[in-house]
Amino acid sequence: MNIEKMLVKCEFEQWLYHEAQLLDDIEFDDWFSLMHSSLRYQMPVRVNKEGTERPDYSTDMFTFNDDIELLKLRVERLKTDYAWAEIPPSRTRRFVSNVCVKGFVEGEKAVVKSYLLIYRSRSKDIHHDLISGERNDEFTFEDGKWKLSKRVFIVDQTTINTRNLAIFV
Repeated sequence: MNIEKMLVKCEFEQWLYHEAQLLDDIEFDDWFSLMHSSLRYQMPVRVNKEGTERPDYSTDMFTFNDDIELLKLRVERLKTDYAWAEIPPSRTRRFVSNVCVKGFVEGEKAVVKSYLLIYRSRSKDIHHDLISGERNDEFTFEDGKWKLSKRVFIVDQTTINTRNLAIFV
């Protein structure tokens, strides 16, 4: 790997670490500012298939399939008294790893794959959630910054063992 590729990888690692910190610190407005106006934010439903057939997730059924407007509504709802699933807010810790830049055009577009592990605890509950998966992200360079223009989160579990999925991935 040459120095230019290493610097690009480092730039997106730092972007993803910063994003994780904003979400863990419940800084949703700052997090939302990282999104591009053309955003698609998706989590396909995981399915069980026999053998090694791929993909082993649905290509037309989603746990969530948000555009920028729907994501904005989700962020705004968390500021109200009607976000019952997040009162009090979850305590989360996001671990980002295995960052790999799959495609890159300087000052235009990038495709980045990463792994995500989310630890989540709630109020006084002694139980916690672990959610893991792979993120396939696309970035668009706009106004001197990288903005997330597409995220596909492929969760590892077929059945997610959590009471709700009111957090962002």
